[in-house]
Amino acid sequence: MLDELIMKNRSYRKFAQVKIDCNTINNILRILRFIPSAKNAQPLKYIASCNEEKNEQIFSTLKWAGYLTDWDGPDKSQRPSAYIVILQDKNISNDNFVLTDAGIALQTILLKSVEMGLGGCTIAAIDKPRLSSILKLKDNLEILYVVAIGKPAETIKIVDAKNDIKYYRINNIHYVPKRSLSELIYAIIE
Repeated sequence: MLDELIMKNRSYRKFAQVKIDCNTINNILRILRFIPSAKNAQPLKYIASCNEEKNEQIFSTLKWAGYLTDWDGPDKSQRPSAYIVILQDKNISNDNFVLTDAGIALQTILLKSVEMGLGGCTIAAIDKPRLSSILKLKDNLEILYVVAIGKPAETIKIVDAKNDIKYYRINNIHYVPKRSLSELIYAIIE
């Protein structure tokens, strides 16, 4: 079952215009209380938006799909219905372990979304000062990532990486090259 969720979990960048209510997003956030945290510090905080107006403001601070240089992100009819902003509370922890915690949180958010029939995309290219202002964040809260969430409206295919790992689109299909297992495993020591 976990294998299936992982294989369905892709970086979706086009979404059907299906409203996601805050109860659905709360079901995703609820499980984050139980994820591991370095030193059990639990420095991550979350802001969720299911509000169309706020979503438009959040969208305006994001850069989508760095390898697709001729694409500015989904048009208005393909945008996500919700966002989760992952924050670091620097009053709790200001060390690099927070990035490990954030990675665990990101994977958990995305897998839970897939389990619920949704999809998402992790975004790190963010105009953080502007988004901080939009969200009226206190100085101790630093934006780490934004996760776009919605009902996927694109086909994504995994292909074997040949010479390049850059994702690309052909005929509205999003191709994602993946390295072979032999390239990933450095050694297995028996």
